[in-house]
Amino acid sequence: MLACVACVLIPTLSHAQALDEATDLKVVFSAALEGQWQPIAEALENGFDINVTDEANRTAIMYAAYNGHSEVMAKLIEAGADINKKDQIGSTALMFASSGPFVEAVSLLLDKGAKIDEIDDNEHFTALMWAAAEGQAEVVKLLLERNANTSLKDIDGDTAESFAAKANHSEVVKLLQAAKAPESEPVEKELKEKPQGLD
Repeated sequence: MLACVACVLIPTLSHAQALDEATDLKVVFSAALEGQWQPIAEALENGFDINVTDEANRTAIMYAAYNGHSEVMAKLIEAGADINKKDQIGSTALMFASSGPFVEAVSLLLDKGAKIDEIDDNEHFTALMWAAAEGQAEVVKLLLERNANTSLKDIDGDTAESFAAKANHSEVVKLLQAAKAPESEPVEKELKEKPQGLD
């Protein structure tokens, strides 16, 4: 079963790469988490590496994505943020954004080339599974519109639909069931030849 997203994203900054005090890693990541661009902009001016990681291998854009700060995310991407980078368990910015009601943030990441069906290295969760488990119907709709794979399974054999069902997210279950249902095709009746002798 998916762990609490907030528990997964607890910042671990104590042993991060040593940086100049003016571009302190914790300051930048806290700003990203809170949606504040100015501290990040100042750090970039002082040579901050936008893809530097903390000890959990998380980057600034992952922290911004967790709270759906799409404006900050857009600027981070503009500055060269790697949107498909994985943290120490293989989670991506798209997965973090998909766990909340952040349609705009998810759309931004997809528009910029985020891998929609990427799986994490630990449990084989996908962004769709995160959204389904958290009951984020609008995000699920968007991911389905972008052709997210509904049949992928985690290491326990669970799909996005089964995660939604276990959490009693009925609307999400219906969306996923509708997405995997084959489209009905019109049935054309074959024209039978008229038997000879009846002309």
